[in-house]
Amino acid sequence: MAADPDDFVLDFTAKGNAAQHCAAGWSTPEPAETWTIGSESRLTLPAPTRRATYVLVLKLRPLVAAALPAQRLRVLVNNVAVGEFTLGRLTIRACLIPWAAIKLNPDVRITFQLPDAARPADLGLGDDRRLLGVAFTSILLYPDRHEHGQYDAFLNEDDDVPVDFALVMAAEKIPLHDLVLQFESLGQNCEFGLVQRQCQAEPLGLLRFSSTPLPQLLRALEAHFEGMGSPDSIHVDLSTNGREYMVRDSRFGFLYHAWVSAGEMDPKDVARREARRVPFLVRKLVEDLQSGEKTFVFKGMGAMAEEEVLPLAMAIRRYGANTLLFVTLSDAEHKGGTVRARGPGFLVGRVDRFAPGDNAHDLLLGQWVKVCREAYRLHLATGGPAPPTGK
Repeated sequence: MAADPDDFVLDFTAKGNAAQHCAAGWSTPEPAETWTIGSESRLTLPAPTRRATYVLVLKLRPLVAAALPAQRLRVLVNNVAVGEFTLGRLTIRACLIPWAAIKLNPDVRITFQLPDAARPADLGLGDDRRLLGVAFTSILLYPDRHEHGQYDAFLNEDDDVPVDFALVMAAEKIPLHDLVLQFESLGQNCEFGLVQRQCQAEPLGLLRFSSTPLPQLLRALEAHFEGMGSPDSIHVDLSTNGREYMVRDSRFGFLYHAWVSAGEMDPKDVARREARRVPFLVRKLVEDLQSGEKTFVFKGMGAMAEEEVLPLAMAIRRYGANTLLFVTLSDAEHKGGTVRARGPGFLVGRVDRFAPGDNAHDLLLGQWVKVCREAYRLHLATGGPAPPTGK
């Protein structure tokens, strides 16, 4: 990360700097990590000075076993709850910290509550009798450099952004074709690309028809997609049903449609075409991310927790003032076709179901359109570009 007086990077390895900030509830640092001890662990950091919403990114792994498949983790900053997670594997999670939780305090006191902490010996994991919860590798705390306080009033609250009816009308009047062109898909599969197609829009997009599991997508964003599209990373094979060619990117592990039927082209010709096409689309995506004018869409394969996807919103905001629309399944509290703003550049939309695996075109277009219109209104409300002029 760039040198900034309000950036804090804690390294929990034995040679790292985290130990000096650890208060109660920590083990001795090990070569690659430091374990929490007991049901509560605390850190103390110097108070930042910049008025902003802050991002807290945690890289950690829980103590788990057959008898304990997950650990619950609650995160508090200066006694304000900012995140609750259920952890079953090595992961990266992020929290948003409103300035109100920081501004009146002489330092930043971070508390990790771990009600499921256990002794490895009691779980059949050796002789270790320490009461362990999670092992931290690193923690980052930094200001969201692209927000200007407009979210402080509702971070971690259930209220919507106040309605501006002029913006509602602007979002309602934009033609459907133009509306969906304000968005670009980041995956996780091709459903939103097909939404655009059903709205008579065919934008060029690197990941529009691609399978992009979240860990691989985060890795690609960190690397600015460098190396994707090189001839040695492109592999062309028939789909499982034998009807079309699929392209596998070995650089980041993405799989996407070639839109070439079996027998229509030689696989080597498809590979040569992709080697010309993909680097162009990589440059285009990076430029789009740097411009901050679009809303980027990520759709889970099923119900995913918001906090699991928040690192993606933070990753794209390192390029520019971007907004992520994360679309997941509706539930008892959130109806299909609705959108809620959950923090700087992070919107969560809901649909009642996704397209079934055996018929990708059987999607809920009406709910997707409602989600796009509401997300576009919220984007306008927080300083997005003016609506395009439709014909």
